[in-house]
Amino acid sequence: MRLVSEKEPGVEEREWPRRCPHCQTELQTATQGFNPAGEDDIDHGEMGEVLAVDFCPNPDCPGQQ
Repeated sequence: MRLVSEKEPGVEEREWPRRCPHCQTELQTATQGFNPAGEDDIDHGEMGEVLAVDFCPNPDCPGQQ
């Protein structure tokens, strides 16, 4: 496990890439809800966990091969 030091910036303060490193297309963000317990019957009335992922939308991007 890696501990975050006080010198490291928080998530809100970090500079995140905005362009694909392979083709320079502007990245898009998708969110996916998931249940860490692995249960299939999620009660949609409860709060869950959400994963946000940046991805390159370019179908011809060399990084997607």
